[in-house]
Amino acid sequence: MNEDLIVTNIGKLRNKLHRAIKQRYATEAEIKLTVEEFILLKMIGAKTDQILQNIAIATGKNKSVIMRMIDSLERKGLAKRTVNPDDRRENLLSITDEGKTTLAQYNEIEKRLSEELLKDTDPEKVRIFMEVTAEISARADKV
Repeated sequence: MNEDLIVTNIGKLRNKLHRAIKQRYATEAEIKLTVEEFILLKMIGAKTDQILQNIAIATGKNKSVIMRMIDSLERKGLAKRTVNPDDRRENLLSITDEGKTTLAQYNEIEKRLSEELLKDTDPEKVRIFMEVTAEISARADKV
């Protein structure tokens, strides 16, 4: 199979899924987040006391972009910054109880959309698709 075709098809699928999940978040979520804010909140929730620099590296985004998203999450009461006791020049990021509730709601929205998209699809095909996309993702990390 032609590599360009794979990249193009995956790119088109990514764009369609991004639009679908944005629409669902906008219509179903109580607190409105962008897809990027949701991903950031998920990262903060997965490991409390995250450091801004680590998040910027993990996401590949500029620190100032991450800072604006953190500001937004703080204004919404979903995350908080505290001074790192080991290095007062750094802020540690953690998720609030409201953030945990919102994260659970967004995960549920994502789960329902996934179920809808995979409805009537052979589970074996889904398993193979997940394996292949994991392989492609791993290879893309090395490019």
